[in-house]
Amino acid sequence: MQEETETKRCPLWIKIVLALSLALNLCIAGLVAGFVLRGGPMAGRAPAMGYAMPYVLALPRELRRDVFKAVRNDDSLPDRRARREEYRDMIKALKVTPFDAAAVEAVLLRQGDGVSRVQTASQAAWLEAVSGLSDEERAAYTDRIQDALNRNDRPKKGRN
Repeated sequence: MQEETETKRCPLWIKIVLALSLALNLCIAGLVAGFVLRGGPMAGRAPAMGYAMPYVLALPRELRRDVFKAVRNDDSLPDRRARREEYRDMIKALKVTPFDAAAVEAVLLRQGDGVSRVQTASQAAWLEAVSGLSDEERAAYTDRIQDALNRNDRPKKGRN
């Protein structure tokens, strides 16, 4: 006597779902691998380094904190709430029909004034911190600035 064994087959729809899932996973893995191998979204483009960044980043950690704290605690500067309000004002001005360029310009001027005041306060705090350095500390500090600038000037891999 032969025993008949019944083998259950996997339904076709499960095979299709598994194949699609595998294909999607391979696509995502390929995208991630390509992203990593190319160097990320900024590959070939150096980030914009503002004028102050090399100066600030080269400061010793405690002085850098002092500069940021001085600016953060300056009540005469626009706070986060005030900056958000300016953005809301800009959105309102941009939505007006017909377009009122003068209203948009007024918001830009107020935002520019806020940026200028923050920059002035930041420069004053930075100058105070640097003024307190000894000659040797200032020499080491300028070496760190130069190192930061040299790192930014080096050609990046894959850039011509």
